[in-house]
Amino acid sequence: MKAIRMYIAGLMLFSVHVFSQNIDSLQNVYRTYYETKLLKTSSDGRYAVLNHHNTYGKDDDELIDLNSNKITPLKKHDLYQFLDDDILFMRNKDQCRFLNFKTGQYKDVNGHFIATVSTPYQKVVLYDRDSKILMSISKNAQILWKEENISKYQLNDQSGQLIYISDLQLGIIDLKDQKLRSVRLDKNVQWISISGNDIHCADIQKSVITLYRVDRSFNKLTQQLITSPEGFEFVQTLGGYFEIRENEHFLLPMYLKRKVTDKVDSDLKITYSNKNSMNKSLNRYLGIYNVKEKQWEYVPDVGIQLPVYQFLNDKGDFIVYEQGTDIVEADPNAVLDLKLVLDYGKKSHRLPAKRSDQGNYFWDRERNQFIYFDKKKWMSYNLTRGNVKELMPSHTTGLESGGHNGLGNSPETKPIRVKNQPIILLSNQFDYFTLDLRTHEVKRITKGEEDSIKYKLINVKEQNPPSSWSVKYIEIDLQKDLIFKMFNEVNYRSGFARYSAKNDETIIYKQKNYKEMIPYEKGLLFTSDFAIEPFKLTRFENGKYKVIYEALRVESKDLKKMKYKIYQYRTSYGLSNAAVLFPVGYDKNKKYPMIVNIYEKQSRDLLYFMPPYLTSTVGFNYLHYLLNGYIVLLPDLQYETCNVKNSMLTSLEKSIDSVKILASVDDHNIGIAGLSYGGYETGLALGNSKYFKTGVAGVMVSDLVSLALSNSEINTTPNYMRVENQQFRMNSNVFDDWKNYWEHSPIYYLKSVEAPVLIWTGLKDKNVPPSQSKMFFLGLKRLQKKAVLLEYENETHNMMNPANQLDLNVKIWQWFDYHLKNKSPAAWITPL
Repeated sequence: MKAIRMYIAGLMLFSVHVFSQNIDSLQNVYRTYYETKLLKTSSDGRYAVLNHHNTYGKDDDELIDLNSNKITPLKKHDLYQFLDDDILFMRNKDQCRFLNFKTGQYKDVNGHFIATVSTPYQKVVLYDRDSKILMSISKNAQILWKEENISKYQLNDQSGQLIYISDLQLGIIDLKDQKLRSVRLDKNVQWISISGNDIHCADIQKSVITLYRVDRSFNKLTQQLITSPEGFEFVQTLGGYFEIRENEHFLLPMYLKRKVTDKVDSDLKITYSNKNSMNKSLNRYLGIYNVKEKQWEYVPDVGIQLPVYQFLNDKGDFIVYEQGTDIVEADPNAVLDLKLVLDYGKKSHRLPAKRSDQGNYFWDRERNQFIYFDKKKWMSYNLTRGNVKELMPSHTTGLESGGHNGLGNSPETKPIRVKNQPIILLSNQFDYFTLDLRTHEVKRITKGEEDSIKYKLINVKEQNPPSSWSVKYIEIDLQKDLIFKMFNEVNYRSGFARYSAKNDETIIYKQKNYKEMIPYEKGLLFTSDFAIEPFKLTRFENGKYKVIYEALRVESKDLKKMKYKIYQYRTSYGLSNAAVLFPVGYDKNKKYPMIVNIYEKQSRDLLYFMPPYLTSTVGFNYLHYLLNGYIVLLPDLQYETCNVKNSMLTSLEKSIDSVKILASVDDHNIGIAGLSYGGYETGLALGNSKYFKTGVAGVMVSDLVSLALSNSEINTTPNYMRVENQQFRMNSNVFDDWKNYWEHSPIYYLKSVEAPVLIWTGLKDKNVPPSQSKMFFLGLKRLQKKAVLLEYENETHNMMNPANQLDLNVKIWQWFDYHLKNKSPAAWITPL
């Protein structure tokens, strides 16, 4: 930090002719800063693998003994796994290393391996795609078994069995004792699977599948032929979608033949207004074949163009719907007719006009009720009785996802299954509730809303079922404690809580700025970082908290001298947060220029430590500006549906009025900067507010009409979807509400723009068309306003080339220094 102060003081003595040398000096100082991430910890909580990285090329891993603080530098790897209290397994593209970190000795197995760690058996399965060698390795790096010419393999970690195909040999090896059994096939196979007590594999051809079955004792091998249904063909490349359930029901992915054979003219694209934009796509079709009865149970409908299938359990119940009926494509969570298919096709029920996103529904097979979310409510439809019932008490609000003002019509969380109990968990934007599927009794198990504390269930991952057809879901066990992350929406303090369903009791751990909670044998480890506070690792043991590791110890002492404040401001649209950060050496008796950085809830940038650097992909790093004499304001802006412009501008100006009470802001030198949607907001602000002396708008949207009536290059859908029902929150189409579209487009306020504007875009941006930035600039040019347009030829929505990152960051800095600090203009600004 002393070096930074010397740099800042020295900067004033240099002329513009040696500015590049100052940049080099500052870059050298910034290189000493970095971010730290915890990658792995040992089960006893004594050892940890940390990564230190920054934008200047630093990317170092190290092993630290948290008891002695002894640090061992590690060669860079992309996978780390503690095998026991002595051995650390590491993998990179060249080798796998088994490190005894207590002796410092290691053994390497050279090769580019896919590595699968079998934790129960303390073994590692390695597969080299190039040499096609598969091997089983002990924790001491001893090769226990090795086989060549492997085309397919699968590990069942629960049983400790590894199956594989080598040429025409189907083999199985037991990781417990390395016992090997094999059988010879008469054809090459492209798919293998362990299902129940049997092993299945298949030779997949377009019109016929040869299915082999062998029991795990390898005593009996059988085979049968399955012919494709009329109009369909099997797809060998979709191996992940072949599945046998309950040792009987064979799930098969297929393509519609006529789509495969349709010739496409590469020089001509034909699009129809009454067809979904994905109409020509090769969607997967599902067929189900009963291998015991040797007949088809479910054959897909050839009349469906874009089928979507979602299995709802590990039985035979699934949802299917025709995505092709959504021909307008304005709603990201379209209302479609769903079909609920039961018992692998034995019967079905039509569910008309339901939200199609998989997070919007849950099937309760035992009670024959379909639970679904719509219009901000959870509803139950009983298929037996035909009645519909609202599930949550009427006073429970905030069940919808808060993103984009709830226009996505999605729940805050998907229903969470409870293991072996007729209960699911639901949540609103703060708390969790149990719902008894039999009685519909609701019980609130967290109490955060009254104190503005948001609870989020953690340490449970979305199940990735063996089936690629299945809805991803979370399942919890109420016989075990639930862990929640707590986040205070007012002061941004975060911590953790442990809930016991058995005792209906909650233990709350200290609320700091904790990000992760890692249990170990005798206690807990917490990671934290925040704003100008670098990474820390805290141990909780025997009821006591102790910081056991702190990154950037020397630098953090000076960072602590910098200040920030999170505050609330109120408008007619409600109460919101904002964060103000004060420059180094702040003196309340002086006036400081201020930069307002905007993008929806921008104060959330404080949630993570961000080192100072001049290589930001978005061109702005707030810590850099704090070190260079600026106040930085990060407001959370307010958005009323159909009235974004007025609500956003009202909240923006109110956040600035409020910060003037807290900080010595120079009223005459306030700048604004925004990227993407923040660039759109910047354009609106410059044309509708007199608060700003200058502005910087990156990859901006300037005209909602032309944006809405264009196609997204990323999602292939019309952009009116995002304008109507996503970030722009118009909630209407341009033809029914053209005047409001005009009023929400920055381009139509250019006559009112008085401040000079710096505009930048990447000409290969597939998110926001570069023409949006260009038209804003050309309008200013036509009106003879002051503006500079930076067009980066090979950049996209963010700056990815390091040289361009530096160029953009420096130019934005020079722009603000010239306009807000009255510094001499850089050479590229002078022509203006």
